[in-house]
Amino acid sequence: MRNETNHLRSNHTLRYALIGVAFGFTFPIVGTILQVIFSKLALSPASMVDVQIGFPLLWVVDTAPIVIGILAGYAGHKQDMLSIANEQLRIREVELKMRQTDLEQYANERTAELIVANRKNERRTAQFEAIAHISRTVTSIRAMGELLPQIAHAISEQFGFYHIGIFLLDNNREYAILAATNSEGGKKMQERNYRILAGGAGIVGFVLRTGQPRIALDVDMDKAYLSEPDLPDTHSEAALPLRIGNEIFGALDVQSVETNVFSEEDLNTLSILADQVSIAIQNARSYEQVQEALAEANTASIQMSSQQWKQFLSAEPVEGFYFDGMETKRMGAIDQQHANCFSIPLILRGIQIGALKLKTSDPDRVWTEDEKDMARATAERTAIAVETARLLLESQKRAVKEQTIGQISAKLGSLNDLESLLQTAIQELGSTLPDTDVAVQIFAEKPGRS
Repeated sequence: MRNETNHLRSNHTLRYALIGVAFGFTFPIVGTILQVIFSKLALSPASMVDVQIGFPLLWVVDTAPIVIGILAGYAGHKQDMLSIANEQLRIREVELKMRQTDLEQYANERTAELIVANRKNERRTAQFEAIAHISRTVTSIRAMGELLPQIAHAISEQFGFYHIGIFLLDNNREYAILAATNSEGGKKMQERNYRILAGGAGIVGFVLRTGQPRIALDVDMDKAYLSEPDLPDTHSEAALPLRIGNEIFGALDVQSVETNVFSEEDLNTLSILADQVSIAIQNARSYEQVQEALAEANTASIQMSSQQWKQFLSAEPVEGFYFDGMETKRMGAIDQQHANCFSIPLILRGIQIGALKLKTSDPDRVWTEDEKDMARATAERTAIAVETARLLLESQKRAVKEQTIGQISAKLGSLNDLESLLQTAIQELGSTLPDTDVAVQIFAEKPGRS
């Protein structure tokens, strides 16, 4: 660019100077010719030379080429400078237009990137909102039979995938069983007890074997994909492990009718979703285990209470009591049969230990709800009080037993003579157990079974 500028500068300056010199030569030539004519001399070169020598004024005119050439060269120089300035302005204009074009292109690219990033953020926000919605939905469900189908339907509804499959390992960790799904094809698979070999072929098998998520953006191009006739519309698939800690207990299978539908961000989001599903399933399992344990404990408690009450009543039979309006009397066999009575069972830990009966002489008597509520409350407190009394009585018996054993042990501990010790043991045990013959036999030889 600088060479072009210098070339323009020398081009105009030299050209204007040469034109000025050429134009300047016309002044001495014309002046000399006019002087020859005015001097009435013959128009010849010799006359022109004589005139030039004889008239000093022509010497000044002879300097015209130089002066005009200098002036014209200066004017050319100015023209060169103006041309250079214009060229520089033109070049700067071109540069500014190029820079403006670059800025517009950069702005368009950045705008496009921001639009894409905004769409990604909106999609990711929507996905996290979907995960939160799914979490709120499944956390309120405790039963596994209801939880798993609800998870499959919620994921399909919130993310728009046409097939969701939840695989759980069996007790032997040999097969992964399709435990829940949302699609019609998946339900057909579930009806025929669909299962895959844990760690075997297929995308789900890969996940169970490695514990890593797996994506097939185009199932037709992925060798790991196993085609399933009941799911003919699958074009992309993603499977994620279900785990608690380092223990993998299943897999979440997601399938779409579109290819290239899963991105790395989608994989991260689905991994978070799989963790939430894992926690929900584990909580449901823990809840069921706790409920089973509580049911077993309740059954054992009922059985134990029933046995204890049977033993208690066999040792101290109590038929019951009734109040005749003046005093409380022991109930006999005839008194146990009451007509026109309102009976409320005495329930303790699921077993009935008796009944509270309200009898009236008026056969048309109708018990009000307040009276019934009062009787029920009394029955509940009576059952608790009876159980407390029984436990207190048994505690007193155990205390007496422990005290008696302690006394016998103390007496035996103070004796060193074997014969005295055995006699004392027999006497103390005999006095504690009346109407009982007590004997102690010492074997001189090797003891045997009797």
